[in-house]
Amino acid sequence: MEGHSADVSVIDFGEPDRSRVILHFDVDAFYAQCEEIRDPSLRSRPVGISQKFIVVTCNYPARRAGVTKLMTIEDARRKCPELVLVCGEDLTPYREMSRRVYAILSEAGAAERLGMDEVWV
Repeated sequence: MEGHSADVSVIDFGEPDRSRVILHFDVDAFYAQCEEIRDPSLRSRPVGISQKFIVVTCNYPARRAGVTKLMTIEDARRKCPELVLVCGEDLTPYREMSRRVYAILSEAGAAERLGMDEVWV
């Protein structure tokens, strides 16, 4: 663009602090994994967690069959007729498992939770 100059400011933060490491843990398909722990017979089956009229998450067998997060239950059943749907509207078991994951990861050092399935250590 002729006639315009870019004013770019560069902030010098100095040398990076390499004396510590921050790790980010994100438990994939968290709700589905919680249900598989509660009911081990679900581990090899396609599982979707439903809330209202949608699948909020699903495990890997369901994903391989074409089920995705936020898909309507009707579409998910069409893609994967053998899909086992677990009602995930009661968040109590997920909150409990989230606390357990956080407690374990907190043993490694200072930890910060982000939502139910993510922890920074």
